[in-house]
Amino acid sequence: MTDQRHELAVLDFETYFDDNYTLSKMTTEAYIRDPRFEVLGVAIKNGARGEWVAQPAVADFIQSINLPNTTLLCHHAHFDGLILSHHFGIKPARWLDTLSMARYLHGAHIKKSLGSLSDHYGFAEKSVPYDLFKGKHWGDLDANTQWLLASGCLRDCELTYQIFERMLQEGFPPPELKVIDLTVRMFTEPALVGDTKLFEKVRDDEWLKKNQTLYELGVGEKDLASADKFAAILEAEGVEVAYKPGKLGPIPAIAKTDPFMQELLNHEDERIATLAQARLDVRSTLNETRSGRLFGCSTRGSLPVYLNYCAAHTRRWGGGDSINLQNLPRGGAIRRGLRAPDGYLFAAPDQSQGECRILNWLAGQEDVVERFRSGHDPYLPIASKFYGREITKADVAERGTGKQLELSCGFGAGGATIVRTAARGTYGPPVKLSAAQGEQAKYVYRTSHLKVVELWREGEDAIVSLAAKKNFEWRIFFSYGDGKLYHPNGLWLDYSHLKREAGEWRLYEGNGRYRKMYGAKLVENVVQWLSRIVTAEAMVRFDAEGYRVVGMSHDDVWLLVPTEGAEEHAKKIVRIMSRVPDWAPGLPLAADCKIGETYS
Repeated sequence: MTDQRHELAVLDFETYFDDNYTLSKMTTEAYIRDPRFEVLGVAIKNGARGEWVAQPAVADFIQSINLPNTTLLCHHAHFDGLILSHHFGIKPARWLDTLSMARYLHGAHIKKSLGSLSDHYGFAEKSVPYDLFKGKHWGDLDANTQWLLASGCLRDCELTYQIFERMLQEGFPPPELKVIDLTVRMFTEPALVGDTKLFEKVRDDEWLKKNQTLYELGVGEKDLASADKFAAILEAEGVEVAYKPGKLGPIPAIAKTDPFMQELLNHEDERIATLAQARLDVRSTLNETRSGRLFGCSTRGSLPVYLNYCAAHTRRWGGGDSINLQNLPRGGAIRRGLRAPDGYLFAAPDQSQGECRILNWLAGQEDVVERFRSGHDPYLPIASKFYGREITKADVAERGTGKQLELSCGFGAGGATIVRTAARGTYGPPVKLSAAQGEQAKYVYRTSHLKVVELWREGEDAIVSLAAKKNFEWRIFFSYGDGKLYHPNGLWLDYSHLKREAGEWRLYEGNGRYRKMYGAKLVENVVQWLSRIVTAEAMVRFDAEGYRVVGMSHDDVWLLVPTEGAEEHAKKIVRIMSRVPDWAPGLPLAADCKIGETYS
């Protein structure tokens, strides 16, 4: 629930907009920091009491109430929060956000606007008369429109509170409220400094880079522009494509707003993420690129990090506000453009082989777990089995193959996928494997990881039980007949929309979209989920230890540390990131922490 030391208030700003100056055409950050920005009024609800304050008195009112000691609840807290900090210099004690909570509870199955959620829960309709005040300043509105605006905003505050209470009753996990607070603050209390000269150069070179990217990917614009051809490319890369209904039957769910496409954009494999971004770039008519938006944002102040909480089914974050910071290429220029403010350094602790460690621990693959626990090289044994001779660290390419097999084959990779991955050189120098060698590599992994393969088989059984809404236990997880898979800490993943169709299990995501499910895919889901839980718990601990969390990406967290004593901070941060969770005794977590002036 909320922090009992702070009173809870609901807040909602109403702001000026017109046909050209609107959130539908601008990022949230650009809209709020624009010279045209204007607050028409604000409503605040504290208990049963609600109050509306119109434009002339807003600034004095905001300063007169005790917001720094208040927990503030909003719908889309990123928006109201940046207004509050940028224009009024106010930072509340804590943020709550019903938009973020809705992503956790409902995924892509219902729309997340306040009006849609009100309809879903059977509450009163949202009633702010946007059409009556579009393009009008407060002084331009007649008394009746001013009253409609004020009463509608107050009603929105009441609806937000009712929805919040209902979401808690529906089982939103209370520990995640702090995670939402940290996510909102990355955007509403920005601290990073953007290197405008670097971003400008990247922007100006974008058209060259776009064509070079297509060349490096080995695809043409027509390949990416065609939905069927793009889906074929993804399948050739070993990606299970999600589908949605089309006029003539199922079509790939690869529109910009489709959850599957959002996951591709945030994919840990940089090639997959780059393919997805390249498709959007090819199909987009906008000239503004990510680097261009970062440039513009950096000229207006500190760089906010907008992340969508629970953007993916596995509860991972996704990029937001048209600036995706979740898939920045390692060593890329944009990473160098994210800088710490004066007096601080940029710390980026991340899990070392996080998913691989979690997978083998969950499966009970003790030989691999022990290698991680003892600090022995985990890649040499499987490399030696594959090549039929002893491989050492001096055998760089061969060790890279072992690294690939150990880190990338835990979720059922087939021989063709292994061959393609080796050729890309993702885990070391590029290695050319034949189709037969790819099959051999698959065999070597699966025969040396029998417990992992057993876990896949158990995953098949779990899918059947989830679809049948049965009560069951599976490893550390539970299900209570509702089609959800529960973690010991109360968090859950939703599999209540599983269906058996066309000889396969399909998990529907809303609007007819689905993805194929099978045992190894379920294992991949839960391992990514566990990795996300480890990262979120670390974020909360960092905050409790006084480190400012300014962003994150997959399994690394972005912190600011004082320049003085940076090495000692790095050691402490690694200890915090490596702490074994209470729910995972024996899990051999490890972490690295890079510290520097930039995120590079």
